[in-house]
Amino acid sequence: MMISSPKHWLRSLFDPIPIHAAFGVLLALGCADKQAVTEEEGNEATGDETSDSSNNGEAEAPSEGDGDGDDDGQEFVQLPDGGAVNTCDPAGQDCPEGEKCTGYVVESGSCCVDANKCVSVIGNGQLGDPCMRSADNDDCDVGLFCMTKTSGSTGDGVCLAFCDVGLQDCGEDGLPDADCIAFNDGTLPLCQDSCDPLTQDCGTTMGCYGVGEQGFVCSMPGYEDGLGNDGDMCYTVQSCKPGLGCTATDVLDGCNAARCCTPYCDLSEPDPCTAPEQCVPYFEEGTAPPNYETVGLCAIPA
Repeated sequence: MMISSPKHWLRSLFDPIPIHAAFGVLLALGCADKQAVTEEEGNEATGDETSDSSNNGEAEAPSEGDGDGDDDGQEFVQLPDGGAVNTCDPAGQDCPEGEKCTGYVVESGSCCVDANKCVSVIGNGQLGDPCMRSADNDDCDVGLFCMTKTSGSTGDGVCLAFCDVGLQDCGEDGLPDADCIAFNDGTLPLCQDSCDPLTQDCGTTMGCYGVGEQGFVCSMPGYEDGLGNDGDMCYTVQSCKPGLGCTATDVLDGCNAARCCTPYCDLSEPDPCTAPEQCVPYFEEGTAPPNYETVGLCAIPA
């Protein structure tokens, strides 16, 4: 599916995915209860439900639970009785004619998409178009997903492109500068613009948020009124204001919640963090992608 559209259309809202970077902190882009988990607890936090993580205590990252990091992003989730929750592939769009494969929330009221199924095509919204999402469908065209405040929310959103994480096929959608991020344990693979968390180069209405070892992407901030500052509680990647990451409390000083916001920092500059926190590497040594070698996060060193 070719979709021609400038990359800024992708800078929209979403949730988190697990990261194996910096220090094991969780950056959840989605739910607090099931998306922000440590690697020991699982990889559910991706896209919506993830958080930044490093060996020093970062969060995992996409979980909007939006991006898990699974290579193919096509594993079927099994129900307790053995029934399959995922019944289609959002990247392959293998539903019957007149239907499309889209993400939905299995348990009503959850913050983030955790499965996929075939639904009727009810609209033709194109990449970057405004859209409307219901509990399990939206008015975007085939191959697109209506992202709202979190992947499990309903209401106004913007159409984003599904993609194949294994093939990194965002270029096929006319988005050569975007990355295919496996949010929510691979359930919600979406094309997103990459960005620099230190310079926050996503524009005035977007923030650059960490999605674990998959890097950093532009997304719409989703912090609550009066929150989102350094030391405030958070539950998804976008729960913090741009320039801060949602990180696990055990690597932070004075955090009174499971996760709190903490600033990104530049390892090549004087340490701006307040003791006992220090500017520690976001990625494990030797694993940082090009241009991200100096990205750090204020946390208590391991």
